[in-house]
Amino acid sequence: RAKADYWDVWSALFGDNFFRVQADWMAQRGVEHTTHLNHEDKAIQLARSEGDYFRDMRHVQIPGIDVIWNQIWPDSAPADFPKLASSAAHLFGRPRALSESFAAFRPAPSIVQAKWVIDHQIVRGINLFEFMFFLSSARGTIATNGYLGDPGFPALNSYTHRLSYVLSRGRPMADVALFYPTSSLWLGDAAADSSNLKIARTLLERQRDFDWVDETSLTSVLAQKGATLVNQSGQGYRTVLVPSVSVLSKGALEKLRAFARAGGKVVFLGRTPRTTSGRTFLHAEGAPDLSWAVVDSVNGWSDRLAAALPEPDVSLTMPSAGLRYLHRRLNDGDVYFLFNEGSTPISTAVSLRGAGTVQLWNASDGTADRLSSEMFGRDHVRLTLALAPGETRLLLISR
Repeated sequence: RAKADYWDVWSALFGDNFFRVQADWMAQRGVEHTTHLNHEDKAIQLARSEGDYFRDMRHVQIPGIDVIWNQIWPDSAPADFPKLASSAAHLFGRPRALSESFAAFRPAPSIVQAKWVIDHQIVRGINLFEFMFFLSSARGTIATNGYLGDPGFPALNSYTHRLSYVLSRGRPMADVALFYPTSSLWLGDAAADSSNLKIARTLLERQRDFDWVDETSLTSVLAQKGATLVNQSGQGYRTVLVPSVSVLSKGALEKLRAFARAGGKVVFLGRTPRTTSGRTFLHAEGAPDLSWAVVDSVNGWSDRLAAALPEPDVSLTMPSAGLRYLHRRLNDGDVYFLFNEGSTPISTAVSLRGAGTVQLWNASDGTADRLSSEMFGRDHVRLTLALAPGETRLLLISR
């Protein structure tokens, strides 16, 4: 507990006296600050070396992640950590989230593999890329990291540029918040990390998008408006999920209790908190009363969790664990980016929240075509979706 207090203090100092100083300096000069940390893909190491991702990124104009070591690769282990950067951007009202990608990939990616890695990040909210590094276009063969010199790379760059522009417009629409358990990691609770990642994967496999929300943002950034918690992007969360954690602060519990009493949904999954922290962890109190929340011992999908979630933006008639989506709302319509990151084809009818006609936007060449669709209820459209493994669709629904 004393160690957790130490982490709490130095991470707050780090965010204010390192990252905020740089961001303020740049803002005064009319430019934007972007950076990433270390170990975004390894939450326990991230907490140890950087303290608190969200405190560090709170004042950074373009939050970022680092994907230079093959952390994301086709057919590899789950890698949902790009949502750290996009969640921070959404929480703090930033339109863009950065990825530094590819610099030390071993093996170096082919064009097909590089596109898969890019799409994997875009569908998780990344919309600005720094392809590393300049020597990659001039040093030896593609096999020795010269992949930027591949004749197909300029076309991939144009595809990425168009997608990044379109998907930085408007407002993000995920309405589920997943509590990021940094304070439990400070207490050495590795099970909190495992629980958090499992729930994230469970949601995405069922086409339920979410943002990670940290404790400081929960208590000081999110504004309660009825049964919704609204971030600085104008995006509203209607359900908050809490993974297995060791501790929650009194401030966070009070905010969640008020949210639940106003009609919002708060769900504790797996193990409930054993302690309640006030000013310090060292003098934390016992387990909190959670009679006002939904408590489910299942650390994953369940009927109780499904009932607590808002109506989905994306519904499939044929379930597919490989489909990922990103939804943003523009002033005059809804944009969806769909990606089959699985290894099997997808063929299904799909219902998307939005009203009007559907256009297919081709990010490779900038063309647009109208798709056959029908209205489904008052605010959804239904169409047929067919995606080969690794294939994407960019759709606009508009009147």
